[in-house]
Amino acid sequence: MLFKWLLFSLCIMPAMFSNTKRKCPTECQCSMDDLDRYQAICTKGGLNSLLSPNELDVDVKVIIIRGPRNSITIGPALRQFMKLEILRITDSNLPAIGAESFWGLKYLRILDLSKNNITNITENNFRGQDNLLELDLSKNKVLRMASSTFRHLTDLRRLNLADNSIVELVQRNFFMLSRLKYLDLSGNPLQDLQPDVFRDVPELKVLKCRNCQLKKINPQMYNLLPLLSELDLGRNEFKFLDKDEFRDVKRLTKVLLDGNQLSVVVDQLFRMQKSLNHLDLSYNRLAKVPNDSFLQLTNLTFLDLSYNKLVRLEPQSIRSLSNLLTLNISGNVLMDLREMRETFEPLIYYFFLTCSKLFFQLIPQLTHLAIADMGTMPVGLLHPFKQLRYLNISGNSLNNTALEVIDPCRELEFLDLSRNQLHGISEDTVLRIQGIRNVRLDNNPLICDECHMGKLINVVRQLQWKWDTYPICFLPKSLRGAEINNLDINGLHTCLTFITDEEQNAASTSYNFLEHGGLNTLAILGGIIFVLIAVIILSLVACFSKNRARYYTREDHLNGSESKCLEKNLEATTITTLGNGSSPTTTTTLTLATSPAAPNGPKTNGQGLSLSPANGSTPVHGISDDKGKEINFTFPVDDRVCTIDELMPSPPPPPQQHPHPNMGSLMYSVSHSPNSATTLAAVAAAATVIPPGAPSHSSMPTPTPTPAEAVVVVLPPPPLPPQQHHHQMDGSLASLREVQQQLVHLSSTLEPLVSVN
Repeated sequence: MLFKWLLFSLCIMPAMFSNTKRKCPTECQCSMDDLDRYQAICTKGGLNSLLSPNELDVDVKVIIIRGPRNSITIGPALRQFMKLEILRITDSNLPAIGAESFWGLKYLRILDLSKNNITNITENNFRGQDNLLELDLSKNKVLRMASSTFRHLTDLRRLNLADNSIVELVQRNFFMLSRLKYLDLSGNPLQDLQPDVFRDVPELKVLKCRNCQLKKINPQMYNLLPLLSELDLGRNEFKFLDKDEFRDVKRLTKVLLDGNQLSVVVDQLFRMQKSLNHLDLSYNRLAKVPNDSFLQLTNLTFLDLSYNKLVRLEPQSIRSLSNLLTLNISGNVLMDLREMRETFEPLIYYFFLTCSKLFFQLIPQLTHLAIADMGTMPVGLLHPFKQLRYLNISGNSLNNTALEVIDPCRELEFLDLSRNQLHGISEDTVLRIQGIRNVRLDNNPLICDECHMGKLINVVRQLQWKWDTYPICFLPKSLRGAEINNLDINGLHTCLTFITDEEQNAASTSYNFLEHGGLNTLAILGGIIFVLIAVIILSLVACFSKNRARYYTREDHLNGSESKCLEKNLEATTITTLGNGSSPTTTTTLTLATSPAAPNGPKTNGQGLSLSPANGSTPVHGISDDKGKEINFTFPVDDRVCTIDELMPSPPPPPQQHPHPNMGSLMYSVSHSPNSATTLAAVAAAATVIPPGAPSHSSMPTPTPTPAEAVVVVLPPPPLPPQQHHHQMDGSLASLREVQQQLVHLSSTLEPLVSVN
């Protein structure tokens, strides 16, 4: 016998020794799974490449790689793990699959590449995978798939393409997938499902098209899927379903239509679905359930009508649901719960008086009931549901007095009393609660003292099972947020009675904000806040603008260039004009000085205007109006101004006339409108922005370019007789007066075109 044990030990020791020598990367954990397969699980993150045979034994059968911060590219290295059966590379920033990356992995059964950055898939990606059973490409960035993309996966049973960006399914997308049983297209903006797309998957049993922006489905699609048993069309945009919608899918056992816009469930919509046991119509707009809507659903065990607009649940509408186990009518705030008892009790009395056998067969044997977010619950409401195992009455503003509504339910295993107005738990209720496996009392204004919670605190310490969540104290403030299972009963107050309405509301969230229109309220409040912020910003901009003096005029194209604004940073600017036809021709220059004039330049009055004849006579300081009042102008250096429009070349002067050296060949044409002399300020401001270096007259004997610090606006003189030419050249004080009037007239003409801010 000893010899046999020795031989056995010698045989098993090499195997044990070889197992201890298996290679395993430092980023991974290697072990044997439940099916005695060698596996490598790499979840630490930070991988930049796939595992190689130098790091991991080639006979590994399960490889699981999961982020965070992975950055992996699939290459031919995987081909060396010939015995691989399960490969999961998720959350690893995988950009693409690669052509024939899995070639030769004939034992591969499950391939999971979800939560990556894959944008394109082709048929070459899966070449050689005839034995693959499950493919998960969900939560990637796939946009489109060509026909026959999965043609090499002839034995595929499950395909998950959920949460991509697929906008269209083309014909033969699922070519050669005749054995496919499960298809998930949820979360793709498809908007439409063409029936021919499903021609190649006749054995499909589960189809999920949740949140795909669908508004309608061609009934011909159901005709191509006769074996369909589970259909998920939740969170789409269906507004109406025809009574023949599901006529061709007679094997349906589960239908999800939650989160749509259905306003009615037409009669006999599910007349062909006698095997249906799970129906979800929650979060729609149902105002009424017709009497014959569920007439044929004798095998239905789960019905969810929560968060609709139901006013009443008619007894006739549920009279055939003899096998119903779970009913959820939460969130129907328009429903009067006092009529809820009348919905079920007529069935009891009617069948009890007629036939006792039918009594036991047709009474709804509910075990799960949810009546949350409904409002006040009348006493005796739950009397017909003595067999309940699960009860959710959260968010109904229940106080300690109203808690007796649960008295008829003696077999509860789960009780949800959260989001109510309970201050404490009475001794009688505690005796009921200690027999319930799981109780939720969170979000209640519980007063943790001896008289309100003392009994429950003692019982919780002695429970033979653990609750998922324990009640949390709200008062006194010293214990706020503490779980009652951590409290010492000897250190509590005897009895606290004071609690304000504000504190009570702060502790409870019994009003379901989102389901009672709070989402629209949130949107309105957000819009108001956005408008207020915009008004404040605009007001600040306006105030900032008023603190700076700005001069605006209109500017057309000058020499083909675009209209623009220039900084008024010139040292001095001149406006040169000529006399009119009734006075001698005298050239006068109006100088706008933004800094003290040069010693040799014309004299100015501070930072004002000086008027000087072009022939070198004594300059006239300032500008005087008709009453002889001197007018001075000041312009900040950092002002922004825009040029005057309609600048155009002036006609050449007569040969005998010599233009002023600073006189450019520009002319401004305006209509005459008299006004005060004060508009010379605006004229001067506009003149400062005519682009320096404007073209001078081409016929000038010695062309002199316009200085960089000055620009010229010329008021063209009218034609003069030759005999008056000599008189104009002499000049006189009267002509200077006429020149001044001419400048006043020019300023009056330009005033409507200038806006001083």
